[in-house]
Amino acid sequence: MISVNEKLIVTKQVNEIMCRYAKQILLKDFFYHFSFTHFSKRFNKLNTENINPLLETLNYHQGDFNLDTLPEVINYLNYFLNSLDEQDMMALYFLSLNENYFKYNDDFIKQEFQEDEDLFEIKLGREFAYKLYEPEKSGLRDDVEKMLLKKISRLANELDLSVITDESIEEILDVIETISS
Repeated sequence: MISVNEKLIVTKQVNEIMCRYAKQILLKDFFYHFSFTHFSKRFNKLNTENINPLLETLNYHQGDFNLDTLPEVINYLNYFLNSLDEQDMMALYFLSLNENYFKYNDDFIKQEFQEDEDLFEIKLGREFAYKLYEPEKSGLRDDVEKMLLKKISRLANELDLSVITDESIEEILDVIETISS
C-alpha cells in the first residue's frame, strides 16, 4: 500500500495488482488444496484418489452446503486463512472489497445522504480504509469468508464428478483456472 502522511492512498494500479495476486496465487492455492488431498507443488502428479471427498459431496449437492459439509468447509477455510501472513490477507481483503464494491456502495448510500459527490467519494474511501485497517470490527474478514464459500460452491457446482476418471482431474484444474482468472 502507498501511504502519505498517514493517509492511505490506493491507486487503481495498486488495487489491480493486489486483486490479481489474490486471484492468481492465493485463490489458486486455496482451490488446489481444497480440491486435492495431499496436494504439493513439488509433486504435481495427481490421481483420482487425491480428489477431496468433500468436493465430491459438494458436487453431488450442486455446490450447496448442508449441515454435514458446512462445518468441514468452514474448518478448512479458517485453517487456510489463519495460515496466511498479513500481506496475503491484505490481498484477499482487497479482492473482497473489489468484488463487493457495489454492495458496500449501496449500503453506504443508505447511510449517507450527501449531495456533494466529492465529499461522498472521500467518505466512501474512508469507509473502505476503515474496512482494511479494522477487518475484524468492520466485517471485512467475514466478507472474505463468505466470498471464499461462494467460490467453493461455484467450483463444486461447475464440475461433473458423478464418475471419477483421470479426465476429472483435468476438469478440476480447468475450473480452478477459470475461477481464479
